[in-house]
Amino acid sequence: MAKENFLVDLIRALLNAVWHFVYWPLWWYSGGFLLILKFTVQRIALAWKGLALDVWLKNLFVPMYGQYDFASRAISFIIRVIQIVLRFAMMVIISWLVLLIPLIYLGLPVLAIWQLSS
Repeated sequence: MAKENFLVDLIRALLNAVWHFVYWPLWWYSGGFLLILKFTVQRIALAWKGLALDVWLKNLFVPMYGQYDFASRAISFIIRVIQIVLRFAMMVIISWLVLLIPLIYLGLPVLAIWQLSS
């Protein structure tokens, strides 16, 4: 009885291993890729929130420190424009770097097979 269970378990384990070997490429380019895309979107949204671009844009014409004279308004506007430009540049750089992740993810199996074949 113990030998039959062992043999059944061994066959089941081998079939499971074959199934995972066959299913892996399908998962990598379907479900796995969707997980990577979700991660990418979350990272870009987190960068937007971390850089607080929406807050800077919303308060562009609000004078800093409650100073309502012309000079204070002009200085506040110029400083905020500089901040928005720099933060937007950082957002573009971060977005490009994060968008490389799905491309690398798609290319890794191809690169691995190419390296194994050469």
